[in-house]
Amino acid sequence: MTLRHYHATPVPPTTRVRCPVCHESVYSQAGIHPQCAVRQSDPPRPKPKPPTSTPAAGITPEVPGPALAEAVVDPSGS
Repeated sequence: MTLRHYHATPVPPTTRVRCPVCHESVYSQAGIHPQCAVRQSDPPRPKPKPPTSTPAAGITPEVPGPALAEAVVDPSGS
């Protein structure tokens, strides 16, 4: 059994000030949450760039070639 009547008017929304950062009701006299004020005063952080999987144009990947074969020492000692 419901005690609330469906024709009753809904509860009015709060008349409190909204925080300009998070848009929640604020209970402080400054009109902004302290943690939101700190976040707002911090400089924006740059977004990290995603790594690129393809090599840049004009740059060829290093491939081991004959120079690597010359650096191998003969283990037999002759």
